[in-house]
Amino acid sequence: MMEANIENNELDQHEVTAQQIIDAATKRLLAFDFASSDEQQQQAIFFLKKMILVLEQKETFPLRTRNKTDELVETFLIEAAQDEQQQAQQAVVLLKKLILVLQYRETFPLRTRNQTDELVEKFLAELEDDVHNMLCADLTDPNSDNYRGLDSERDTEAEVEAIVRIFPEVLTRIRIENEDDEHVSLHYPIQLLAFAHNEDEDGSYGCNVKAVSFIPVVARLAIEFGCFEEEERGGLLCEDRYGENVLHCLTLSCGGQTYNQDEQCKAADDKYLQVLIQLRKLGLLKKEDIKRYSLLHKLCREKENDYFAEKRFRFLVEWDPTALLHAITYGWLPIHCAAFLSSPRGFELVFEYGIRYFPKKKGISLLFKKTNHDDSTPFQYACEIFGHEKVMEVVEDTLAHCYASSDDTPPLHVVNALMTAAIDKNIHLDCVYFLMRRKPDILMEVLSPLPYISKLRKRKRNDHH
Repeated sequence: MMEANIENNELDQHEVTAQQIIDAATKRLLAFDFASSDEQQQQAIFFLKKMILVLEQKETFPLRTRNKTDELVETFLIEAAQDEQQQAQQAVVLLKKLILVLQYRETFPLRTRNQTDELVEKFLAELEDDVHNMLCADLTDPNSDNYRGLDSERDTEAEVEAIVRIFPEVLTRIRIENEDDEHVSLHYPIQLLAFAHNEDEDGSYGCNVKAVSFIPVVARLAIEFGCFEEEERGGLLCEDRYGENVLHCLTLSCGGQTYNQDEQCKAADDKYLQVLIQLRKLGLLKKEDIKRYSLLHKLCREKENDYFAEKRFRFLVEWDPTALLHAITYGWLPIHCAAFLSSPRGFELVFEYGIRYFPKKKGISLLFKKTNHDDSTPFQYACEIFGHEKVMEVVEDTLAHCYASSDDTPPLHVVNALMTAAIDKNIHLDCVYFLMRRKPDILMEVLSPLPYISKLRKRKRNDHH
């Protein structure tokens, strides 16, 4: 058995490896007679084992957690060294010494044992708090000096998983914001990985580009540890005070940045798309979610510096094209949202995909579908926001492109589309006017009698004679 009084010079010379100390400490803890100990003693042993686990796996944690562990170890034992190289060496020595303290705690006087237990509990509590704060750090500007959260360019999923496995309880710890305000906000860490507040505290928020990539691993671990109800899918479907969940937040535009907005928005679109793809692979994002949570509508309402999240839009529509026909409150379709709240490019893309997936008659009618509260149509909204000339240019270019002879899109059945527009009370008569302008002779096709009807009429006239 290793002696408890190993000298510091022996530690400095690394004659005893950390793993050897951890192994010895673990054996002593496993040999402890838990049955004969009281509740307080069992809790102390639990904390000791958890702290050894933290020290053992420290190098697998995110950088912030590794630094915090070193800081707490230094507080636990002695003041940190000043020189950086000396500080790194000192951290190794301190870790070994701390493990020795935990290993031989039972050999210490009562006062020392009690003090050790207090320090261990404080160590774990502070580290757990810091892990929670790291998961909840949410500034829209990740380059800010105040940002101390997860960073997918620095931290890895394996590191995050390592520390969360030790402190899984942080996943259900709520962060309270605006506690003194009547509009108090309560969020779980997984929700704050999806969006971020603006640093100037104006209440706005946008994409949490640095941390969003960790949502799949956090959701998976939350399910594994049973942190949420089964129907909450690891916290993904927990709603905030606005009724929005993490899936809604994954449709956000960037927001918050005041520089290189186009580049920031493209980067956000890429990263958020990858999260959606990963959640789909894990079975945590389902096809029916697109309609159930109106994800297309939410995405089409997002606009940042005229940027439209094309990649996420294509992902959702190509997975479930019928979502383009899904109406929500007041009969709004995704194209209503795009025409009224998105950019010209967003309106163009939603209209184009409607034509591509429903080319014969439904696609064109979507442009003139009335809401059920004021009979407004996407075409009217778009003309009001973007101007009639711009809208007509977008519509004509899209139709010409989609129905080009080199394209696989089936042709527009103008007659069927016209008949549908004429008899469907939910389609504005502007659709009839639009189709007739595109093909003025269409009425002749609709009204001209069929050959057999002409013959029948002629026969009846002959009968009368």
